[in-house]
Amino acid sequence: MRLRTKFAILTLLVLIFGGITLTQPVSAQAGTPSDLISTVNSLRQSLGLTPYTVDGYLMSFAQSHSDYMASIGTWTHTRADGSTAFDYGIKENVAMGTNMSIQYTVYTVWSDYVHWQTMTGFATGKVGAGVAVSGDNVFYTLNVLPGDSSASEVSADASEDDVTLLSQNQQPTAIPILPIVTSTPNPDGIIIHIVQYGENLWTISEAYGVPIDEILRNSGMSVTTTAVYEGDRLLIRAATEPSATPTFTRTPDPGTPTPTQPRPTMTPFPTRTPAPTFTPTTPPSILHRTLGEAKSLGIGLILVSGLGLILVIYTGFIKKP
Repeated sequence: MRLRTKFAILTLLVLIFGGITLTQPVSAQAGTPSDLISTVNSLRQSLGLTPYTVDGYLMSFAQSHSDYMASIGTWTHTRADGSTAFDYGIKENVAMGTNMSIQYTVYTVWSDYVHWQTMTGFATGKVGAGVAVSGDNVFYTLNVLPGDSSASEVSADASEDDVTLLSQNQQPTAIPILPIVTSTPNPDGIIIHIVQYGENLWTISEAYGVPIDEILRNSGMSVTTTAVYEGDRLLIRAATEPSATPTFTRTPDPGTPTPTQPRPTMTPFPTRTPAPTFTPTTPPSILHRTLGEAKSLGIGLILVSGLGLILVIYTGFIKKP
């Protein structure tokens, strides 16, 4: 009985601790800055080049940038102060991805012409690296200060027969360095890219300036996809939504207006002038009437007197002689 009880308790503990272990989040497969530099120098040695010399300043310069990219959650060549490594004559490779290993970053993500030049395009130089993790995303930075001379560049006309082994330990084969030719957008704004030999998601994303996650979603692929193959069709941009065109409503033609007969102006009636009010005159008094009559009488007397005087003179003085 005791044996069975102990066995049951032991089984329970195993299940409990096993469950805790299974529920732990899977951390990103990030290496260290030293691992990144070692991988790059191994690549250089396989091509007969002198390994880069580790520089303390470049190490802190690269690490600070990886930390900055992790803080904003995306890759960029622009630093927090707005400057870039190129402003100081420093070459730079950056990369980010979900659970992305250093081997995949060096031999796949950075296999295009520009990134390959940073790692193998110079005979000598100083190097620094930075690695930061945010969730499942890993952010890599590689900074190189070139020496005085440049290494021979890989020809853009390289074919599969010219591919060189990167190391004696069967490292991935170097991919011919071919510039990505971007596709012309269709009239509706759709951009479709057909993957060519030597291309990868990272270089395609940089060529079009479209994030990898957006390209994968547009193409109906899982955002955890890390590899594409020659001949794959990628939908870089979906159709551009046409902007709303304003609808113009035609105003009906009002036609020729019919002249309106002018309304006759009414002549105003003359204003009637009120008749003067008759004010009765007071009749003259007896005195006034008497004086008025006396005046007439006096005139009559004067006339009569004058006639009598004329008659006297005529009869008395003129007729007598």
